[in-house]
Amino acid sequence: MKIVYIFTKILNVMGMYVIIKSVKNKKTGKTLPVVLLNSNTEVWEFETESEAEKMKDIFQTNSDSGHVYVVKKI
Repeated sequence: MKIVYIFTKILNVMGMYVIIKSVKNKKTGKTLPVVLLNSNTEVWEFETESEAEKMKDIFQTNSDSGHVYVVKKI
């Protein structure tokens, strides 16, 4: 049980990162933030900021709908 507690504390200090996709509603003009999910429909978390930034850049490059992606620390 102590190992789980210590691991949890380390993750809290290190932090995790997620990618937020900003989707603009064409009718209202409002922007809706959407957290990206993994293939198991869970929040897609990254251990390092650089890993999240790399994936964000891939999404941004391939976006032809004008969506904007940002990395946030959780």
